[in-house]
Amino acid sequence: MPFEPCRRHVPELLLAFFGLILLVVSSGSVGGEAGSFLTAALDVAPFVVLAMLVYLAGDRHRAFRWTAGIWLLVLVGGIAAATAGFGVISILPAEALEAEESAPEMVDLALVAEVAFLLLGVLGAALASLVGFSRRFRVWLARYLPFDPDSLLHSAALVVILALTLIPPVPLLVTGVPPYLSPQFIELLTESGDLLGDTVTLNAYTLFWTIFGSFFIAGACVRRTPREALERLGLVRPTWREVVLAVVAAFALVVAFHFIDPALAALVGSLGLPVTDVETVNLLFAGTLTIPGIIVASITAGFGEEVSIRGLLQPRFGILLPALLFASLHAFQYSWDGLISVFLAGIVFACIRKRSNTTTSAITHTIYDLVLFALLMTGISI
Repeated sequence: MPFEPCRRHVPELLLAFFGLILLVVSSGSVGGEAGSFLTAALDVAPFVVLAMLVYLAGDRHRAFRWTAGIWLLVLVGGIAAATAGFGVISILPAEALEAEESAPEMVDLALVAEVAFLLLGVLGAALASLVGFSRRFRVWLARYLPFDPDSLLHSAALVVILALTLIPPVPLLVTGVPPYLSPQFIELLTESGDLLGDTVTLNAYTLFWTIFGSFFIAGACVRRTPREALERLGLVRPTWREVVLAVVAAFALVVAFHFIDPALAALVGSLGLPVTDVETVNLLFAGTLTIPGIIVASITAGFGEEVSIRGLLQPRFGILLPALLFASLHAFQYSWDGLISVFLAGIVFACIRKRSNTTTSAITHTIYDLVLFALLMTGISI
């Protein structure tokens, strides 16, 4: 069949393609709209590179297996470094970030201690995620999840999932403030103009690369035909009944969380934990609040997150672990009440995905976000 001759060399081509993107973006040699388009690929390029190395390890030289392991460690280290960087920004005052050097007598020991705790916490979370390398742990987990503990692909995915679940909440745990809501970060966004910047094209680029990358991570043209990869992701044409289900579920979620969110905030606050600053969260979306902006942002979040989490991960890792990952990815912008809310929404989306398909859960997610953004545009806080 025509698919067979080209399939053998697709991993190498994709490896070269996304590797080149990483090199070009890191060099800063491409600017303008092309630069923005390529930069948006950074969210998925490292994971596509990992997947292709793992695929090559299955039927090529053994060196690819070692290379995949090294790249996986680099990936976990990158997640840890990025999280630590955002955490430090949220701790240090703006003048300390701008100063080229500080006199010893001006050093705030309390801030130094907080930064040290942050770095130790990030390091500890990164090391904890490496438990995915343990076959004993994978065998135990496979009793409850439908993944193969002896599969290199599933093992690498497990380490990535654990890293993305355990590491991002560390700054919130240490500082009590999500990095994106810290005064320092808001000030940086304001000074750069990004706070009110147009996000339409950026979100569109992000959606393209997320779908494109997930398609090949799922094995398109490598282990599966394109049609089989789409079916593996759950991207199928929904029936009218499923579309109606998605719309009804989305509006039901809006109504339900109208009552759930205040209850969660009250519960979390009563436990002495930080509660999400809703006004600052809404400020982060200021550049999105146009008709095209909220439409593209809703589609990007709805389809991008559902394809990459519910479509790609849920069939192998069940409902709970991807839902925890989904919540953790929001730890830079929400406090504990917000993360619980996101987790609960993720469970609902996961159940819809399980009973129907990813397209239906993505439509639900998209409409849910669209309604929330529309309410925010009308001046109603979300």
